[in-house]
Amino acid sequence: MFSRRRSIPVLTLLTVLVAACGDDDPIAPIEPGEPDTQEAVLSGTIEGDRELSADTTYYIQGVVTVEDGATLTIPAGTLLLGDVDITPSALIVRRGGRLFSNGTAAAPVVFTSENPAGERERGDWGGIVLNGRSICNFPADECVGEGSSGQYGGDQLDDNSGRIVYTRIEFAGYEVSFGNELNALTLNGVGSGTEIHHVQTHYGSDDGFEWFGGTVDAKYLLATGISDDSFDYSTGWQGRGQFWIAQQDPDDADNGFEVDGNEDDTEYEPYTAPTIYNVTLVGKGVNGEGGSAGESTTGMLVRLGAAGDIYNAVVMGFGTAGIDIDNQPTIDHGLTIRSSIVGLNLIDTSDDDDGIDEAAFMGTAGWGNRVGIDPELTDPFNRGAPDFRPMAGSPALTGFTVPPEDGFFEAVDFIGGVDPEGTPWYDGWITLEQS
Repeated sequence: MFSRRRSIPVLTLLTVLVAACGDDDPIAPIEPGEPDTQEAVLSGTIEGDRELSADTTYYIQGVVTVEDGATLTIPAGTLLLGDVDITPSALIVRRGGRLFSNGTAAAPVVFTSENPAGERERGDWGGIVLNGRSICNFPADECVGEGSSGQYGGDQLDDNSGRIVYTRIEFAGYEVSFGNELNALTLNGVGSGTEIHHVQTHYGSDDGFEWFGGTVDAKYLLATGISDDSFDYSTGWQGRGQFWIAQQDPDDADNGFEVDGNEDDTEYEPYTAPTIYNVTLVGKGVNGEGGSAGESTTGMLVRLGAAGDIYNAVVMGFGTAGIDIDNQPTIDHGLTIRSSIVGLNLIDTSDDDDGIDEAAFMGTAGWGNRVGIDPELTDPFNRGAPDFRPMAGSPALTGFTVPPEDGFFEAVDFIGGVDPEGTPWYDGWITLEQS
């Protein structure tokens, strides 16, 4: 096993061991110290263009920043390990910088903990932050990212912060102070010129995916074992999403969706108002039973004047509620949830939401929602080998809404995040290891 790197001169991208690694090597992520790998430190500030090498394992030491005008390119199959002693160790892309994480289904890019497999934990390192020049619904000088990640926001809706595809972000998350955290993947004011698809966030200590404003689109996202919210969007995000899945840890989880407008003023525009199709949110068990008390709380919590349109969602197995809508401006701003299935006994009945009747909301005429039925997915609660596809005869095979043909959304004939036919889109490139 490769020993501690404290004896390694901390030079950005310093090569420590030199050995060849051919294109036909196994595509599974290699552990540090295995034969035929090189090792290097990634630290400090990146200015200009920097391209990593897939035959090198990189140790992220401290906060690595990609500055305005700089580009960091990571080829398919690259393994990057976050330092567990220098906290936080994180990758932060400033406004005007770009990250290209160019994984493939055969060779994903993997960001994970430097601890050996079997000894990794949530929060071992900080995670990834992209800062863009798109919208946010705070005054410009107040759009500052959590975790000391810097300024974001502007008016460039098509701003381009790079590309993140076929990428895993594992065992990340860091609490700088209470309510001020780094998530596995944070998207601050990121514009629609950025490409994000086939990304897994896994066993993060805060949120899996979090949007603060922006107009970026995201497709084929998987959040597994996230201890806070699997998907969290707020501050005026107005992008598009499709094919999202969350599977929670029954002993350590919060909400599937946590959705907010502006926490200071629910009337501040632009409203949080994305358009999202085909989501599967899986809590801790049938009827929200199992696991630890107080965990796996709400499937979708929408509040503080957030709006947007959600179609073709499956919500099942949460401990408190499947749907919880708070604050009257959330209704007034035009939130819709349509063509969706909410599992058994999972409508919020508390009185902490300005008297909003979630059952009546979900039962709005013409929306086509079904509440209190089993969506009949194949094996959604299996944390070692889940199968989120609808079974034959599932109600998720009927009552769907076909998305618009706009160049982003794909036509579907099912509800939920996975096509019932063929190989699931997450098969082969994700991880389900819990340590």
